[in-house]
Amino acid sequence: MTASRRRRRAPLPVAGPLEDDDLLSEILLRLPPEPSSLPRASAVCKRWLLLVSDPGFVRRFRRHHRHSPPLIGCFTHDPKGISFTPSMDSPDRVPAGRFSLQLDHRLLCSVLGCCHGLVLISNKWKRRVIVWDPVTGDQHHIAIPHWFNVIANPIQGAVLRAADEDHHFQVVLLEADDQNTRAIVCVYSSETGLWGNIIFTSIPSKEYRNLYSYYTMSLLGMPAVLVGNSLYWRLAVGSYTILEFDLERQSLGVIQVPVDISEAKIDFTLMRAEGGGLGLLSVSGFTAKLWKRKTDYDGIASWGMGRTVELDKLLSLNSEKERRRPLTVIGFAEENNVVILLAADGVFTVQLESLQFRKLDVPSNRVHHHPFESVYARGT
Repeated sequence: MTASRRRRRAPLPVAGPLEDDDLLSEILLRLPPEPSSLPRASAVCKRWLLLVSDPGFVRRFRRHHRHSPPLIGCFTHDPKGISFTPSMDSPDRVPAGRFSLQLDHRLLCSVLGCCHGLVLISNKWKRRVIVWDPVTGDQHHIAIPHWFNVIANPIQGAVLRAADEDHHFQVVLLEADDQNTRAIVCVYSSETGLWGNIIFTSIPSKEYRNLYSYYTMSLLGMPAVLVGNSLYWRLAVGSYTILEFDLERQSLGVIQVPVDISEAKIDFTLMRAEGGGLGLLSVSGFTAKLWKRKTDYDGIASWGMGRTVELDKLLSLNSEKERRRPLTVIGFAEENNVVILLAADGVFTVQLESLQFRKLDVPSNRVHHHPFESVYARGT
């Protein structure tokens, strides 16, 4: 036997985990969903750049983090149009110009809500709604059904899509009829391209004593909150009734708020409760209280009060100017559990679990801010 045959063959080198493209993509998929994550990864080498820039990977990255998107900023609207204000610090700060939408301000365009990375905009004069994905730039223009009297009656709405969907979505429009006695809802499916049947429920007449109060209050209404399979709207500012639309059952119902809130006429906003379910945040002066709706063994639902937060101490509001104007809730980011508050000195966000807060550089003269929570995955 020759010496060469007696030599043992050297073992083949085992590829490291980062040398396997499939395994590497699974690792990169679990990077934090902040806007700077993929651009930083793409700077490592050309191979990483190709992986994170692949459209298929970007779609998977957005889908993987859909239930934990960061709060990128807020959309607001005024007579001059719709604008975006970023809320994150560098290097995650997305420039406001990235999310600009050129619309004719004479068309009375307004933001109805943001959910699942989509923005729903109403265009009254052209009787249509626009579903806009600011990250991809995709727009869908949908005609509003003829039974909605959008010129005379303000509308509310919501847009949403399933966790495993990237292309299809649903639009839910809400309006009170001309007599202010019924709320009507209709659902549009992008998969069929059609609006569904009209769904309605009676509105407590005592909440609407005159047309002027209804019209003004509805324009100031907060966006819908998605909890489980239901959408919830606060009926109007000054009203103490909640509308619930069950997406599965396609049913619309009315829920009364806690007596302590309605009798004292305390301002509140709807939210996801701690531990799940429907909750609300009431703000009286500088004190915030968290409530949760519970159902007992007999199926009877009631409200229970949870934590209390002294917001003036948390935000260090000590000056006479700051304490002269009570805090007002102007937005709520449901995925991040962040409330947006208007104070005399500006606009603040408060994370309700950690109680971390920050002051935002956003216009304080806007009525409501629509938090935009999305995975901004541009790759490079």
